[in-house]
Amino acid sequence: MLEPGLQEAKSTRTRERICRAVTDSLVRDGYADTSISRVAALAGVSKGALQHHFPTREDMMTATAEWLLGNATFLHLRNTRGPRADRSTDRELMRTWEKGANTDEFRALLEILVKMRTDAKLRSRLGRKLRAWQEQAAQYTRAGYEAASGDDGDVEVLMAMNACLIRGLVIQQQYTNDPEFIGRIMQRWIGLVSPLLRPKTDSTGGAGAE
Repeated sequence: MLEPGLQEAKSTRTRERICRAVTDSLVRDGYADTSISRVAALAGVSKGALQHHFPTREDMMTATAEWLLGNATFLHLRNTRGPRADRSTDRELMRTWEKGANTDEFRALLEILVKMRTDAKLRSRLGRKLRAWQEQAAQYTRAGYEAASGDDGDVEVLMAMNACLIRGLVIQQQYTNDPEFIGRIMQRWIGLVSPLLRPKTDSTGGAGAE
């Protein structure tokens, strides 16, 4: 029998493997066809072992959404250190698309978010977590960036607008098979937003608080 610490580590690894399998199935098969049996097969565990960790499909989906959010670095700007001249809002805005929304992890999360619209139980279980994540992301961005308008509220508004655009681009990809066109949309958007949002600097010329 494993010692408590080793057992906990093994349990954590199994849960992560299951969440990764759920992510893969959501991307490939969609929400409706991501069943406990299918995920168990993808994860390489028995159905019983899966349900030991996640007794219901709703438990499995909730845990996966929380896992994806917990590992998320998308939809907000990193507060990198260095003089303002060395920090590019343009580059960071593009990163929210390339490394954030345009990923399998976000596509999987989007499947769950869409289901939440009509699934009251799922919405009840995840709604608070989503709002907390959104507030954390907003605080993080406000700490490192400022609006050219001088209105601190504009930072959150601009990043919410960016999030809306890049979420929508995931859907827009279904209308075109031209990645360059999607890239042009992002470049045009960045050209509009970047002058309105700039990295903060402290009195020594470094970045603001993280």
